[in-house]
Amino acid sequence: MIDILIMEDDKLFCESLEDFLEESGYSVSIANDGQRALELCYEREFDLLLLDINVPYINGFELLQSIRASQDDTPAIFITSYKDKESLKRGYLSGGDDFMSKPIDLDELQLRIKAVLKRVKGIEKKIIINNLSYDPANAKIGDHQLSNKSKKLLDLLIEKRGEIVSKELILQRVWEWDEMASEASLRVYINQLKKILGKDSITNFKSIGYRLEL
Repeated sequence: MIDILIMEDDKLFCESLEDFLEESGYSVSIANDGQRALELCYEREFDLLLLDINVPYINGFELLQSIRASQDDTPAIFITSYKDKESLKRGYLSGGDDFMSKPIDLDELQLRIKAVLKRVKGIEKKIIINNLSYDPANAKIGDHQLSNKSKKLLDLLIEKRGEIVSKELILQRVWEWDEMASEASLRVYINQLKKILGKDSITNFKSIGYRLEL
């Protein structure tokens, strides 16, 4: 069963979310403030986090930053009353996977949950890339052990296979919020993957991004 943590200090809204998700077949845990949510994340593993931003003690951005700093990649969807572009940007830079503004449609939430989980779960099993076996769980492709950033980059390219992945999205998803990201360092990791997969495995679209060709 999919285990979801809801961090929300509006008790009525939280109860509505809890009832809806449990009726949809999910297991749900509740935290009404950031400190409790952080404790729960350290105590157990969740499949998905639904995070309000403006909650007591530790806000949603700071909570997810702490979780990502501990190398926890649990997917997270922000559900918040904030609608401004700067909050949206900060949500993704904090490590969020999606962002919904209140009031939300519960059926839309269900679709977004399924999309995020499908994307994450879809790259957990071993796959074959250019005759090499890629094991995401152990970050190994063939006999090569991938660094954390190389793995995140490859996972993103696989997730978006057939599409051009923008440099902006790569920098957001591969680097942590408090790290210095640059196109020069991105090229280093692209070249590392090309050495393993082959020089024609990744196409560079100048000033735009990259596409996995395998």
